[in-house]
Amino acid sequence: MNEKTINYDQVSKVYDKVRVGDPEMVQQILDGVSLSKESMVLDVGCGTCNNTLLLAATSCSRVIGLDLSLGMLREASAKSHSLPLLQAAADVLPFSNESFDFVFMTEVVHHLHDIDMAVSEIFRVLEDLGGFCIVTQSHRQIAGRMTSRFFPATIEVDQARYPDIDVLEGSMLAAGFHQVDPREYTFRPVHLGEDYLMTVSKRGYSMLHKIPDDDYNRGLSDLQDAFQKGEELTYSAGYTFLWGFKN
Repeated sequence: MNEKTINYDQVSKVYDKVRVGDPEMVQQILDGVSLSKESMVLDVGCGTCNNTLLLAATSCSRVIGLDLSLGMLREASAKSHSLPLLQAAADVLPFSNESFDFVFMTEVVHHLHDIDMAVSEIFRVLEDLGGFCIVTQSHRQIAGRMTSRFFPATIEVDQARYPDIDVLEGSMLAAGFHQVDPREYTFRPVHLGEDYLMTVSKRGYSMLHKIPDDDYNRGLSDLQDAFQKGEELTYSAGYTFLWGFKN
């Protein structure tokens, strides 16, 4: 299969039309860490800062968003003039040692060029006793997606892109994290309506940019047929929250 490159600056122009912040995901993160108004928090791969802003508003902590895509950061800056934003790669963080109390990344790890280096950099910028949370999907959870039903080619694509949980655990342990703890969580069931169809039709999920156009068009047609026939599409997303702490 030919690898397709995603232009995230281009994606940023439609990203917020098809993707929103996830309060349930953010709450799961906050349930796993103790933060105060003085806590320094870094969102690595913040995108347009949907989850970044949710976490900042809920925790009242001092949060910084970091992303490699200037287009994503421009969209984010239009939402908040007070949220600090930086353009940088995750594997070369522009911060001094022990700068943050907590670092998180939501649905980002499969976009990283050098996961081991990124995890090592996150370990470096964390304070002693600082926490780190990766929100991702295991290979089994990828196969169970609704998009995997209509676009089966995305299973192979994303299982190749996503490091499975044992690989991420190994990377975190090698970097020096202790108490590495993967916690699976199944989100409440949701009915997939016209907003889901719109997201798919705009290729709002990155893996849809990675499959051949024929596979995409076939899957979109099958999905449209399911809607036209009145099929009830209900999905409970499964995620893994991988926690690690420094010392």
